[in-house]
Amino acid sequence: MKSTFRSLILAAFAAGLTSTVSAETPGKGTTIHLGSHKAGTQEEIQKLKKGDHYALVCMECESMTVKEAADDKEGEALCHDGGSVHCDSCKKKFTIKSSGPAGKGSTSKKVTYVNADGKPCMFVVPIKK
Repeated sequence: MKSTFRSLILAAFAAGLTSTVSAETPGKGTTIHLGSHKAGTQEEIQKLKKGDHYALVCMECESMTVKEAADDKEGEALCHDGGSVHCDSCKKKFTIKSSGPAGKGSTSKKVTYVNADGKPCMFVVPIKK
Protein backbone atom coordinates (compact mmCIF):
# COMPACT_ATOMS: atom_id res chain seq x y z
CA MET A 1 0.00 0.00 0.00
CA LYS A 2 2.78 2.39 0.96
CA SER A 3 4.78 1.74 -2.24
CA THR A 4 1.66 2.21 -4.40
CA PHE A 5 0.93 5.52 -2.71
CA ARG A 6 4.57 6.62 -3.14
CA SER A 7 4.50 5.64 -6.84
CA LEU A 8 1.28 7.58 -7.34
CA ILE A 9 2.76 10.70 -5.71
CA LEU A 10 5.93 10.47 -7.82
CA ALA A 11 3.89 10.04 -11.01
CA ALA A 12 1.72 13.06 -10.17
CA PHE A 13 4.82 15.13 -9.39
CA ALA A 14 6.49 14.11 -12.68
CA ALA A 15 3.33 14.90 -14.67
CA GLY A 16 3.05 18.30 -12.99
CA LEU A 17 6.70 19.08 -13.64
CA THR A 18 6.59 18.17 -17.32
CA SER A 19 3.47 20.23 -17.88
CA THR A 20 4.95 23.36 -16.26
CA VAL A 21 8.37 23.18 -17.93
CA SER A 22 7.97 23.90 -21.62
CA ALA A 23 10.06 25.66 -24.21
CA GLU A 24 8.87 28.88 -25.81
CA THR A 25 8.06 28.74 -29.47
CA PRO A 26 10.61 30.24 -31.86
CA GLY A 27 10.29 34.00 -32.21
CA LYS A 28 8.86 34.47 -28.71
CA GLY A 29 10.79 36.02 -25.82
CA THR A 30 14.02 37.98 -25.93
CA THR A 31 16.81 36.98 -28.24
CA ILE A 32 20.34 38.23 -27.69
CA HIS A 33 23.09 37.78 -30.27
CA LEU A 34 26.67 38.02 -29.16
CA GLY A 35 29.01 39.80 -31.54
CA SER A 36 31.03 37.63 -33.84
CA HIS A 37 34.15 38.12 -31.73
CA LYS A 38 35.50 39.63 -28.57
CA ALA A 39 36.34 43.32 -28.68
CA GLY A 40 40.11 43.34 -28.40
CA THR A 41 40.97 46.84 -29.55
CA GLN A 42 40.40 50.23 -28.01
CA GLU A 43 38.45 51.30 -31.11
CA GLU A 44 35.98 48.39 -30.80
CA ILE A 45 35.36 48.98 -27.09
CA GLN A 46 34.94 52.73 -27.49
CA LYS A 47 32.07 52.12 -29.93
CA LEU A 48 29.86 51.24 -26.93
CA LYS A 49 27.30 54.00 -26.40
CA LYS A 50 24.61 54.61 -23.78
CA GLY A 51 22.07 51.77 -23.83
CA ASP A 52 24.35 49.32 -25.65
CA HIS A 53 24.73 45.90 -24.05
CA TYR A 54 27.99 44.03 -23.65
CA ALA A 55 29.20 40.89 -21.91
CA LEU A 56 32.15 40.74 -19.56
CA VAL A 57 33.54 37.21 -19.77
CA CYS A 58 35.69 36.24 -16.78
CA MET A 59 38.06 33.35 -17.39
CA GLU A 60 39.01 33.20 -13.68
CA CYS A 61 35.58 32.02 -12.50
CA GLU A 62 34.26 31.02 -15.97
CA SER A 63 31.29 33.38 -15.86
CA MET A 64 29.66 35.90 -18.14
CA THR A 65 27.97 39.08 -16.93
CA VAL A 66 25.74 41.06 -19.29
CA LYS A 67 25.75 44.80 -18.68
CA GLU A 68 24.21 47.89 -20.22
CA ALA A 69 26.35 50.97 -20.85
CA ALA A 70 25.10 53.66 -18.47
CA ASP A 71 26.54 56.51 -20.54
CA ASP A 72 28.67 57.21 -23.62
CA LYS A 73 31.84 57.32 -21.50
CA GLU A 74 31.57 53.72 -20.29
CA GLY A 75 33.31 52.43 -23.42
CA GLU A 76 36.15 54.83 -22.70
CA ALA A 77 36.37 53.62 -19.09
CA LEU A 78 36.55 49.97 -20.22
CA CYS A 79 39.77 50.65 -22.12
CA HIS A 80 41.48 53.23 -19.89
CA ASP A 81 45.06 52.02 -19.40
CA GLY A 82 45.69 51.36 -15.70
CA GLY A 83 41.99 51.36 -14.85
CA SER A 84 40.17 48.43 -13.33
CA VAL A 85 37.18 46.20 -14.00
CA HIS A 86 35.36 44.12 -11.38
CA CYS A 87 33.84 40.71 -11.98
CA ASP A 88 30.35 40.57 -10.45
CA SER A 89 30.60 36.78 -10.00
CA CYS A 90 33.97 36.21 -8.33
CA LYS A 91 34.27 39.78 -6.97
CA LYS A 92 37.86 40.08 -8.21
CA LYS A 93 39.37 43.28 -9.56
CA PHE A 94 41.29 43.15 -12.84
CA THR A 95 43.61 45.74 -14.34
CA ILE A 96 43.19 47.20 -17.83
CA LYS A 97 46.34 47.14 -19.96
CA SER A 98 46.55 48.70 -23.38
CA SER A 99 49.37 48.17 -25.81
CA GLY A 100 49.72 48.92 -29.41
CA PRO A 101 49.38 49.40 -32.12
CA ALA A 102 47.64 46.04 -32.48
CA GLY A 103 49.44 45.08 -35.70
CA LYS A 104 51.19 46.38 -38.78
CA GLY A 105 49.19 49.06 -40.55
CA SER A 106 46.90 49.47 -37.55
CA THR A 107 46.74 52.53 -35.33
CA SER A 108 44.38 51.05 -32.73
CA LYS A 109 45.65 49.89 -29.36
CA LYS A 110 45.03 46.37 -28.08
CA VAL A 111 43.16 46.19 -24.73
CA THR A 112 43.77 43.33 -22.30
CA TYR A 113 42.29 42.69 -18.85
CA VAL A 114 44.86 41.04 -16.58
CA ASN A 115 44.85 39.54 -13.08
CA ALA A 116 47.38 40.24 -10.31
CA ASP A 117 49.85 37.86 -11.99
CA GLY A 118 49.65 39.80 -15.27
CA LYS A 119 47.85 37.00 -17.13
CA PRO A 120 44.85 37.79 -19.40
CA CYS A 121 41.69 36.81 -17.55
CA MET A 122 38.72 38.74 -18.97
CA PHE A 123 37.38 40.08 -22.25
CA VAL A 124 34.49 42.16 -23.58
CA VAL A 125 31.96 40.98 -26.17
CA PRO A 126 29.55 43.55 -27.68
CA ILE A 127 25.95 42.31 -27.87
CA LYS A 128 23.73 42.97 -30.85
CA LYS A 129 19.96 42.96 -30.43
